[in-house]
Amino acid sequence: MNSPDKKARELRHKEQELRKREQEIRLRELEAEIDRSVPEYLTSKYQEPDSQVNGKLKQWRRKIIAAAQFTGIVIAVIVAVRIASWLAAALIVGGIAWIAYKMFIEEDRRS
Repeated sequence: MNSPDKKARELRHKEQELRKREQEIRLRELEAEIDRSVPEYLTSKYQEPDSQVNGKLKQWRRKIIAAAQFTGIVIAVIVAVRIASWLAAALIVGGIAWIAYKMFIEEDRRS
């Protein structure tokens, strides 16, 4: 009789452990579901002041980076326009010189 009582106790003990594990798993799932359903603005409202300072620093950093990029683009455009105007001036002067050569110097050589 000792053996069946022992097996019954072991079986009850295993069932209790199984129920306990299932409850823990269900609790973890519910906590995860609650964490996912909480809106982000509620959690950010109660953050520490240090994180708010970091947030403001990140905003300023983004603004400074954007301003630097814009300034770089403006400088690159100005340099490109100046180089293009120098090239255009060189082409115009070269074209006029070529036309003058064709009209005056090359004509004198034929005669």
